[in-house]
Amino acid sequence: MAELINDFSWSYSAASDFGDCHRKRYLGKYAKWGGWASKATEEQRTTYRLSKMDNRYSLQGEVVERSVVWMMRQQQKGVPVSAEEAYETIARGLLRKAWDESTNQLWKINLKKCCLHEHYYPDFLQLEQMELMVTLSDTVKQCLQNFERVFVENFAFIAPENEVQITQVGMGDPEHFMFEGIKIYAIPDYVHKQGDRWFIHDWKSGKIREEHRKQLGVYALWAHVKHHVAPENIQISLEYLQTGQSIGSDITEENLEATRMEIRASVEEMKAYLVDGDIDSNEPLPRANWPQTPHVGFCRNCSFYELCAPELNV
Repeated sequence: MAELINDFSWSYSAASDFGDCHRKRYLGKYAKWGGWASKATEEQRTTYRLSKMDNRYSLQGEVVERSVVWMMRQQQKGVPVSAEEAYETIARGLLRKAWDESTNQLWKINLKKCCLHEHYYPDFLQLEQMELMVTLSDTVKQCLQNFERVFVENFAFIAPENEVQITQVGMGDPEHFMFEGIKIYAIPDYVHKQGDRWFIHDWKSGKIREEHRKQLGVYALWAHVKHHVAPENIQISLEYLQTGQSIGSDITEENLEATRMEIRASVEEMKAYLVDGDIDSNEPLPRANWPQTPHVGFCRNCSFYELCAPELNV
């Protein structure tokens, strides 16, 4: 098997991590690299293990997404299902499996098993464990109810041949495109087309955030660059399932240019933390050169907290 190469790449989530805390980006991109190998150092193994950690919000999002896709598929087959059926058929089992794996620390045996931040760092949890479980379950149910009430009929009559296949994480090299020589990862939740028009959707199970629209701007650039879709033929939609709100907009060339400029600026900032600013070699400066965020509250929500704790004034 050919040796894996840690090439420079960019994604909205990587840029977000870098913006929140440069050290987090170093740990999640560079320090963890090779942590899966038998010859890895203990630090590499630990960093790689922590990089696999989930939290209540990522678990919630994954469970909701898989459940609404199942509801949509059933509807497309002419078999309407309720939110309650989706919860009992899909969501409940996924939540229980992840919860049991995390509480029983099965990740110590197999890193593919779920490890929740709330169980790994219990001192930072503001809820009792049972209260957390109930809150998580109730939020998923609310999202599914709103999908049934507001969204599912909009997708019922989309023919499979009009869906755009997206390579998700775990299916090989995830969906991406090349921009000015840099691999840009862009993984929208659901894309379909009608004639020349492309419709890009992202399910959100949390609160409305301005950065979500910027994230979909990257997806619009993906459609334009990789699939040659004209900007005026691209529509983006954020489906906020917890509230039942849909926020959509058409794309213009000005939107795409703003996204290009944002990517360029972010890449330039990241390059400053590479040896000689060379993205081809992609060799990071030493860990000490990657500053920690000054916001300790952010650190307490970070998977890598235990690695940085000795340097924090907490």
